[in-house]
Amino acid sequence: MRIPEGLTSLVDDGIIEEVVRPLMSGKEAQVFLVIAGGEERVAKIYKDAEQRSFKHRAEYTEGRGTRNTRDQRAIAKRTSHGRAQDEAAWKSTEVNMISRLQRAGVRVPEAYSFTDGVLVMELVRGADGYPAPRLGDVELSVDAARAIYDILIRAVVRMLCAGVVHGDLSDFNVLLAADGPVLIDFPQAVDSARNPNARKLLLRDVDNLHDFLARHVKGAPRLPLAEEMWELHEANGLTPDTPLTGRYRAPVRRADTRSVQALIDDASRDERRRRDALGLRGGPQMPPRAPRSQQPEQPQHGRPQQPHARPQQHARPQQPQQPHARSQQHARPQQPQQQQHARPQQPQQQQHARPQQPQQQHARPQQPQHPRPQGQQPQHPRPPQQQQHPRPQGQPSHPPRPPGEPQQPGQPSGRSRRRRRRHSPA
Repeated sequence: MRIPEGLTSLVDDGIIEEVVRPLMSGKEAQVFLVIAGGEERVAKIYKDAEQRSFKHRAEYTEGRGTRNTRDQRAIAKRTSHGRAQDEAAWKSTEVNMISRLQRAGVRVPEAYSFTDGVLVMELVRGADGYPAPRLGDVELSVDAARAIYDILIRAVVRMLCAGVVHGDLSDFNVLLAADGPVLIDFPQAVDSARNPNARKLLLRDVDNLHDFLARHVKGAPRLPLAEEMWELHEANGLTPDTPLTGRYRAPVRRADTRSVQALIDDASRDERRRRDALGLRGGPQMPPRAPRSQQPEQPQHGRPQQPHARPQQHARPQQPQQPHARSQQHARPQQPQQQQHARPQQPQQQQHARPQQPQQQHARPQQPQHPRPQGQQPQHPRPPQQQQHPRPQGQPSHPPRPPGEPQQPGQPSGRSRRRRRRHSPA
């Protein structure tokens, strides 16, 4: 058989001696039957993120962390390095969960090596010696189905005691070996203490087991075993041997929103005091809250306070009348009076100072109005020809020059005549 690309490095390193045939293909991995260590084993090659068809992956990866804080920040920011680390964490989750469940006593395949994203593990065999079939592909009797159902429910309890929820448990992720059912496929397994979706995933896993039992046992009751497991797990009262009764009642108590609001108000006041002490602006603006013992009496005292609030609105127009009214507070009306007497003095001084400026402006045009002595000519006298020989109106200063006749030296050109005509007196 042609060696797959994902197994080339393991064959070169001698981890895998021979690739026999493909065994199974799922939505997130391909499984091959190989020869490793002198016996038949299974090599699981995980597909890349672009090739997987696993839905709602964020529900399973929430709460997972790495030891390296740099990798954790990169995964949160979804950088290229973070995506690579997230993909590596997804592939390595199964080998970590298998070793964790083996210590808890859950029947799972034994893992031998995990190299370059390839997991080499035990080949689960059936009663006939061949690879074990999936539970969903086997026809079972009523008694056999009940027995397998009880074994799987007990395996779920052991997993929850170890802090693990499968997340995708069904009869297609269970192999029927010669010694009983074996749970497989753990890349999506979650930690019950870190993942907030653990309870929802646990309820779904147990519901899938109920569906398996209902297909083989008609009229099988659907008991709230998952709810009972989780309640005992939260109360730290669940053990691998704890018997499940199926008697569970959902809590009917109401949420105490008043105490939650009181905690929020206390936190807001503390934040307000902290910001005021540091001189910072902004932050929550919370009015002072009455003690908790007086809260039930607030509706009784709240209604009469409305008519008392109206006179305050009528009292506002009386504020400008306080300076004119002689009340008991004599000091307050005196302050605005002093300011009123002091303020007009400033504009009076400015008003007396401002007329002096236009006087200086009137003094400037008086300079050219001084009488000129008789007999003194102006500084820029006009040409004597223009004053002594005024040109009659309508008569040109020079006769027109015939066309083609050259201009005589000393004779002004047409441009000079127009310039003189423009500046000559009318």
